[in-house]
Amino acid sequence: MVTTRSQAKSHELHSGDKRSHSKAASTQDREPGSKQQKTESLGKGGAQENGNGKGKPDTGLTEPNLKIRRLISRYGELPLSDTDLADPDKPTPDTVLALVLNSMLSSTRISHALAARTVKSLIEAGYHKLDVLKRSSWEERTEVLTEGGEKAATRMGDLAKLIEDKYEGDLNTILRLTSEDRTKIRAELKNIKGLGDVGINIFFDTAQHIWPCLAPFIDPRSLKTAEAIGIGGDVRALWQAVSENPDQMCRLAAALTKLRLDRKQNEFKD
Repeated sequence: MVTTRSQAKSHELHSGDKRSHSKAASTQDREPGSKQQKTESLGKGGAQENGNGKGKPDTGLTEPNLKIRRLISRYGELPLSDTDLADPDKPTPDTVLALVLNSMLSSTRISHALAARTVKSLIEAGYHKLDVLKRSSWEERTEVLTEGGEKAATRMGDLAKLIEDKYEGDLNTILRLTSEDRTKIRAELKNIKGLGDVGINIFFDTAQHIWPCLAPFIDPRSLKTAEAIGIGGDVRALWQAVSENPDQMCRLAAALTKLRLDRKQNEFKD
């Protein structure tokens, strides 16, 4: 399904307590002891008798929130954590470039499994590092890429030039140029050839843990999955369910994407 830009915007809800990229960078090491710890501590408690006298665990959580916890626990891996990427949880230039490459390939007309394998191969070859990407030839890039590799190889060359010329060698510069405004970030990402609305939605989904100004975000296609499994399609409610933690929101988005692509929704339906 192709998502239009206007449709995507309708799902981009600003948090009342928007966190800047710089603030997140300074507090990242402390978060596990605050919001994330709060999320993890929710629902702890042994099996107690509920009001009906049944011996079910009394977690204090609603059924949707319990389901969200299970979903993140089972499928909520950080994006690209299964690759050779050194710091998938940090906003390094390499990580941001890797996420852009992932978004470009994942939004093309190839299977998600093939796209994932190709991204792994690109990272193994070091093409998420700008200096390696700049030095590579079109022929070298096509050897790593798979179906439709000729066009992707060209776009990767264009991307390297764009990052060097406009973003001072680091895609994190986009945050400064846009004052971390999500609408402006979306417009700026449009400068990348091969990254349309669907690809940008994928980037917002997968980069909100390192660019917290993107949170909360769930790909519109995954919101339908969220509704189907009974946790609701309200982005703000889902944001509150993860204690407004960008890392946990990213993990929830990743889990919903996996559920949708692998057709595992029945595992979480009542």
